[in-house]
Amino acid sequence: MAHRVFFLNKLREGVDPAAYEQWVRQTDYPMARGFPSIERYEVTKLDATLEGGPPAYHYLEVLEITSIDEYRETLATPEFRQLLDEWSQFVASTESIHGGIIE
Repeated sequence: MAHRVFFLNKLREGVDPAAYEQWVRQTDYPMARGFPSIERYEVTKLDATLEGGPPAYHYLEVLEITSIDEYRETLATPEFRQLLDEWSQFVASTESIHGGIIE
């Protein structure tokens, strides 16, 4: 069964969204997409709810992974931990969830 991981992120107070998005393009995408356990990775800027109100989160990250166990092994590597350290300079809070794709 294919598996996905989702991160619902809120930026830190005072973080420039353009700076975060530049970091995603220049650092996050190249590094994260280089890990064998990550098959696909995209970040979406959330504009509004369908009703037109402000979203509860600023960004949604969607990862397609080989398996949750392999992804957790990736999370423990020094390279990924460094990436998370940089990411945490931009992101104040996140909700991370995962699940299998219904096919």
